[in-house]
Amino acid sequence: MLWEVFIYVATYVGLFTGVFFFYTFLENKQYLQNPKIKRFYDVSIIIPAYNESMTIARTIKSLLKLDYPKDKLKIIIVDDGSKDNTYEIAKRYLSKNVSVFTKPNSGKARSLNFALEKIDTELVGCLDADSYADKFSLKKMIGYFDNGNVMAVVPSIKISNAKGVLQQIQKIEYLFAVYLKKVFSYLKSVYIAPGPLSIYRKSFLDKYGGWDENTLTEDLELALRIQSKNFLIENSVDANVYTVGPKNFKQLFNQRMRWYLGLMSNLLKYKSLFGKKYGDLGIFVLPSSFVFICFSIFAFFYLLRGFFRSFFDWVHNLSVVNFEFLSFVKMELEYLNFNFIYSPFFILTVIAIMFSVVVIYIAKVCSNEKTSMVIPYLLYLFMYWILFAFFWLMAGIYKLLSFDVKWGETSGSA
Repeated sequence: MLWEVFIYVATYVGLFTGVFFFYTFLENKQYLQNPKIKRFYDVSIIIPAYNESMTIARTIKSLLKLDYPKDKLKIIIVDDGSKDNTYEIAKRYLSKNVSVFTKPNSGKARSLNFALEKIDTELVGCLDADSYADKFSLKKMIGYFDNGNVMAVVPSIKISNAKGVLQQIQKIEYLFAVYLKKVFSYLKSVYIAPGPLSIYRKSFLDKYGGWDENTLTEDLELALRIQSKNFLIENSVDANVYTVGPKNFKQLFNQRMRWYLGLMSNLLKYKSLFGKKYGDLGIFVLPSSFVFICFSIFAFFYLLRGFFRSFFDWVHNLSVVNFEFLSFVKMELEYLNFNFIYSPFFILTVIAIMFSVVVIYIAKVCSNEKTSMVIPYLLYLFMYWILFAFFWLMAGIYKLLSFDVKWGETSGSA
């Protein structure tokens, strides 16, 4: 009975959260468009790279093709001691506005800070070497900096050329994030400034320090630091940046361990953000994230419990009919009923699925996504919650056992 009560409560809380976010989006839809550009800022974009020979050329080319004044844009590539020919490829693009450096391997954050020491522009951006930017992405983001309280602007990140099952699932996951980032920006609660083309005001980095070199998720830490100083992080929903999603389970597992362990350690570091002092971020956004994680893990065990109970019932029923499969099927069909469709949990689940379809459609339209989402969504619907709960369980085990995860152990830099 306790299991069922928890599931019902968590489902209601989840729907309430979803409705609140949806209402926030609708209430602020007049602010969906990016601010008009009053002036072009000087921008330096850093590309930290470790063993990215397969993707770095495309990354550099995407920045060179940006629709942005060339005399206002500088590109700095930092090879972090790659064991392949990343550095040699990057050197082919040396020019007046493109600088290339190499150094011993020391991690992404140190690579970013290495480049930061050489920058004197008003704005600083970073672009992971496994990602590439849409031609107009920077131009769409730049107008937000006319507000002096804005210290960072983040784009919409999407999975590039999703092929396998895992990449298809990530495609929907990232599209949900497109929607949530915009909602969080309305609530002044963006707490992650991801590696693919987040742009920062350099004066903030000069005053409060660059990227933290002692964390697994330097992008998350910097965003939380900005929030802790009561500054703003904005989002441009149609400034698209594409990244390569992990192609196999091992790559995805390593990436998620780094993400989730980094989230845990940084939220502990910035635990003061929880509470009414930081508005919607502390009262609603961060706490609701924890509720969702706990619900997912609990639901995972609840459904696993149900599966094993059904399995043992099937084995018992098979033994009753001497393991004659056709007799077993006939018996199961005789007892089959559809009363479950009248249960509150089933009805709430259907509502949640319909709601998620609407959210995906909104994110697709707002971010000018052209590809089909039908198959990716079906894969996401049946598999994502299992992966999400499993990864969080493993992250908890990694935390307890102090397992080490480092930059470069995923499919890329993201």
